[in-house]
Amino acid sequence: MVSSSNRIAFDERARMARIGELLARAIARQCQREEFEKARQNQKDLTEDADPILVFIAQVGECSPQEVRERFSFSRSTAFRRLDALVKSGQLSKSGSTRNTRYAPA
Repeated sequence: MVSSSNRIAFDERARMARIGELLARAIARQCQREEFEKARQNQKDLTEDADPILVFIAQVGECSPQEVRERFSFSRSTAFRRLDALVKSGQLSKSGSTRNTRYAPA
């Protein structure tokens, strides 16, 4: 049998854990908004629903496929597929080849 004081302590820990989760989500959303605003200053035509890869590249200026993979935890094939789609749509430009490939805002 669980005493009422132990149950109260458990309930309090559960509430604190939930509050921590909610705070972490709020902080993450705020960081995403700030990151988007910094990228928007670099590239004025970004919309609120812009691809996160575009936002990231607009913020850093240019990057390699490896940097995109690390930032978004993509597999190699997913990173290349997404980057190629953005190049084909005219939103990114690609320079270099093989290990020297770089992507920048178009």
